[in-house]
Amino acid sequence: MAHRLGKVSYINSLPLFCAGSVDGFEIVPEHPARLNALVGEGALDVSLISRWAYSGEIAKNYRVLPRYCIASDGDVMSVKIFSKCALCELEGKKIFITPETGTSSRAFRHVIRKLHGIDIFALERAEIKDADAVLLIGNRALAFAPSPYAYRYDLGAMWRETYEMPMIYAVFVARNDAYDAVAGPLSAYLDESLELFRKKRSDFLLRAQRDFLAYSGMDIGMETLDRYYNCLIYKLGRGDFEKSFNFVSEHGKEDF
Repeated sequence: MAHRLGKVSYINSLPLFCAGSVDGFEIVPEHPARLNALVGEGALDVSLISRWAYSGEIAKNYRVLPRYCIASDGDVMSVKIFSKCALCELEGKKIFITPETGTSSRAFRHVIRKLHGIDIFALERAEIKDADAVLLIGNRALAFAPSPYAYRYDLGAMWRETYEMPMIYAVFVARNDAYDAVAGPLSAYLDESLELFRKKRSDFLLRAQRDFLAYSGMDIGMETLDRYYNCLIYKLGRGDFEKSFNFVSEHGKEDF
C-alpha cells in the first residue's frame, strides 16, 4: 500500500515536487489548514504541515524530517497583512483572517503583540469587503489587489527584523510507525526535486505561472515568480533549522 503524502496546494511547494510522482507514495494536495487537520486525524503517513501545528497529539504521533521545509529569511511575498491603517492603529478595527492558515496567523499575532501590544485574534472578524485589515497566505496573497489597503506587511520581513532568524512556515512530518520507511526515500526525492528546479528553473517558472492562473484566474509575471522563488528556502542548514524550529517550541505554550 502506498504511503499518503500531503502536499501544500500552493505554488510555493512546487520546487519540492518537481520530480513528479514518488515511488511508494500517493500525493494528496490540500491547503495548509486541511493538511494540519488530516495529520491530526492520522490520515496521512507523511505531510507538509504548518510549523506551529506541530504540537500536542501531532507531536506525539509524528516525527519531523529535519532541514526540509518552506521558509524564508526576510520577505516571503505570500504571507501578508493588507491594512487600511498602520498596525499600531489596529485596536478596535475589523480583520479578515483566512481560514487556510495554520502558522502565519499565529506568527503575525505574536509579532504584532510584541511590537504593538495588539492581539489580532481579539479583533472583530469581518469578511474582506468589510475588513480594515486582511491576512492572506499563499496564492491568494500573491493575487490580492491591495487597493484600498495602503499598508502592506510581509511576515517574513517582520520576523527577520524582529528575531534575526529565518521563519519556517511548513515542515515535513512522518507518522512514528512510518518514519523509518519514508524518511530516506522522501529525502532523496526532495533533493532530486530541488536539483531539477535549479537546473530547469525557466520551465518550472512557466509551470508555476500556469498553475497560478488556473488557481486564481489571474496572470503573474515571470519576474515576480523569479523573485518569489528567490525568497523561499526549502532546505535550511541544520543550525538555522533547529534555531527557528525550537524558537516556537520554547515560546509556543504561552505566546502563540
